[in-house]
Amino acid sequence: MTKVIMDCDPGIDDAIALTVLLAHPEKADLIGVTTVGGNVRLEKVTANAKKLLTFLDANTELASGQAEPLVKEIETAGEIHGKTGMDGYDFPEESSEYPLASHNAVTFMYNKISNCDEKVNIVATAPLTNIALLLKTFPEVMGNIEHIYIMGGSTLQGNITTAAEFNAYVDPEAMKIVFDSGLPITLSGLNLTEDKAYMKMDEIKHIKDLGKVGVMASSILGFYSSAELAKGMTKIPVHDACAVMSLIAPELFTKSTNYSIDVSLSDDQFRGMTYPDRRIYAEEHNNIKVLEDVDREAFVKYLFDSIASYEK
Repeated sequence: MTKVIMDCDPGIDDAIALTVLLAHPEKADLIGVTTVGGNVRLEKVTANAKKLLTFLDANTELASGQAEPLVKEIETAGEIHGKTGMDGYDFPEESSEYPLASHNAVTFMYNKISNCDEKVNIVATAPLTNIALLLKTFPEVMGNIEHIYIMGGSTLQGNITTAAEFNAYVDPEAMKIVFDSGLPITLSGLNLTEDKAYMKMDEIKHIKDLGKVGVMASSILGFYSSAELAKGMTKIPVHDACAVMSLIAPELFTKSTNYSIDVSLSDDQFRGMTYPDRRIYAEEHNNIKVLEDVDREAFVKYLFDSIASYEK
């Protein structure tokens, strides 16, 4: 059984990703969830994680992490995810009672990984602040990490700026530390999530027919899609679900290329840009597996089937 820690900042697409992951206990044993400031501030993303774990009747341990990036003040994305960070559905009030195992995600992850009898996979769908601090504070833990599956960056376009994807932009210093760690990494960037792994509006509306969890998922995705439609997008990307599915359903992804990728730490319009070395004789600072294509119909079906499975 694959042991997994998910580091996230719920966030609507984080919520969908966590819902998909928890739907497959036969493939992944989720031994911990950690939160980090990102889509909205730390207290809100942690509250959202509590809401979702309560709603899904989960018993996974939860820890809150870093409120701010390593260097700069945090920038959030409330205009996409709403004031709470997970707008669109009224979650149970008792969600606030979900226990918090720790206020220090770094030591929480260290203890979980160090005490596990097998190597642990990390799914990271947020700025990589917690993960970078884990690797720098406790470098010995890397020997017990099997793989890191990341949603972040891009080999093509940005979204928060013309050059940078949101998670990379919020904490590029952390992303560079993780990229250069030498650990095996699979990257789901905007080149995949915006251009390939998207949903159509009729598909989002159909999710509500998949039971109680489907109503929740359709409701929050409906809020999320309204913000995307307002920006002129007609394809609604479900970014973070790609990182989860690349772990538990890698067969969905039909093309990938390994690149050495650098991260811009500049203080100009290129901050947070992730750029692969495409030269024939590339300098290998790292070796990142970049997912480049997905069977979109199979991707959507897997998402549907995962949500529907809660009714069984």
